[in-house]
This record gives sequence, C-alpha cells and structure tokens, in this order.
Amino acid sequence: MKAFYILFGLFLLTSCRSAYQFTPKGFIVDGDEYFVNVERNLSVYVGDNFSNYDERTKTGLQTAYLSHDDQKIIKKLGYDATKYTVLFNGKSIGDTTFRLISLINNKSDERFKNTKELLSRDGFEIKKTAEGKYYYRTTTLNKQVIYHAMVPFKQQLGREEYVSLIYIIPEKYFKNFDHIEDLAISNASMYRQHYIFTPSRTEILCPDDSSRGHFDYRIPDQYIQKENYTLMKGFSADRDEGKKQLIIYRLVQPGQSYGSFVVCKGNYQIELTDLRHNVIWKDIITVDKDLDN
Repeated sequence: MKAFYILFGLFLLTSCRSAYQFTPKGFIVDGDEYFVNVERNLSVYVGDNFSNYDERTKTGLQTAYLSHDDQKIIKKLGYDATKYTVLFNGKSIGDTTFRLISLINNKSDERFKNTKELLSRDGFEIKKTAEGKYYYRTTTLNKQVIYHAMVPFKQQLGREEYVSLIYIIPEKYFKNFDHIEDLAISNASMYRQHYIFTPSRTEILCPDDSSRGHFDYRIPDQYIQKENYTLMKGFSADRDEGKKQLIIYRLVQPGQSYGSFVVCKGNYQIELTDLRHNVIWKDIITVDKDLDN
C-alpha cells in the first residue's frame, strides 16, 4: 500500500509538471519596461503593462509556472516543447487587460538545425513599418482573441532566432490591436540591426548639467557575488506616495564590485539583489559632486 501511495504521488507530480521549460536567468525590474533574459542575452519590451508577479492580484510576469490553459494554447499554436522554451508569462496590470506568453526557439551550434525547427510561418501575415517587421496572425479560442506575433531576434543565416509574443485578450475587452501592435513593433525595431544587449536603466531629468553628479558605488567584499549575476538598483530617497521610485539599475557581472552612473544630485537608496530580487546588500548614498570632479 505504501508503494501505491508513492507511485500515485509521483504520478500527480509529473502530471502537473509542464512539458515546456522556462529559459533560466530571466527577470523584470519593477519600474522598468523590459523583461530581460541573461541566458539568451535579450530584452523584450513590455511597456508599462507588467511588473513582477503579485500573488495577491495574480498579475505581473513570472518565470516559474505555466498553467494548464497556457500549455494548451501554446501547443495548439504549434510549439514543440523540445524546440522552444518559455521566456515568461503573465497577466497585465492597469486598464488594458490581456495575458502574454513569450517563447524563443532553442539555439544550436549545428548550422541550420534550429532554423529547420522554427515554427512554420505559413498562414502568417507580415507587419512592416519603417521601424521593422514581424509576422503575425490572429485567432479566437474559448472566447479569447489571440494575437500571435513572431519577431526576428537574430537573422544569421542558418542560426535564426525568433521571439514569439502570444497576446491573449478576453473578447469582452477587445477593441483593436493598436496597443498590441505598438508593443510588437517596438521589439522588431529594437532587434532590427546590430542588437546590443544592455540591460539597464537610467532616468536623468535634471534641470541642467550643474545639477547632475556621479552616482558611485562599491560593493563590500563580503557581498560580492563571485559566481552569480546580480542587480544593482538605485531609488530616490524621497518616496512617491510610499512607493520606491526606480532611478537606475544595472546587471552586475559575477565578481564585479563597483560602478558609476550619472544622475541628478540628491540622496539615493541602493540595493544589490539577486535576479529574484532578494536583497543582498543596501546602503544610502549622496550624490553632490559636479561631473568634472
């Protein structure tokens, strides 16, 4: 009987596990407009529609769990779990209500292998503007409108990579695709030529040069992460309605201990966190020196 319960437990565990795997080392920093994946050296523009996943409201992006319904949608759209991994999925915040699932095809050092395994673009239309192009098609499923976009990320012959953006919109909220198309074309524009992976943010809204200064930090030796990527975030010391206002963030390489940025003069709270936003070290710094000092 004990063996039966063990086998039954294993069955439940494996039956609930998604066949689709998440690409590791993905994150979004609250206050920024990009999802970042270090493993694939890419950023995905999501605008102000998403933040980190909120367990209470069930909104925001996450990189750990794919619901049974989302798995069915991905499978129905033709994605093979052995050829694609999931970057993220989640529900939007704010006035526009939609869900978004993003995937990317696996890459291989073997020439033409990943290209041959790409999802077929048969039945897709081309959305083309002066900023870039992507492939798309729309469909409906269970009273939901699905806007399915495939955006060329890297187009090296024989090693093409595509970012898939699957926007799922309840029919009762559906009006038009303008907002969704703006998000998709923003990514197409970003990837179009010589894409450089620079996961960072700096907000500089200072009156003039004399009100700017260097934002310098040095991580104490005991907090330097020699083997893992971390995030350095800087927040204004003056909170807006009790919320922290993100001013800067940078991806910190393993072993890196210091950095310098240009921001408006003032007081800042800095935080070193892991990619899951667990705080490793924090401090308060004052930026008061002129840029040429």
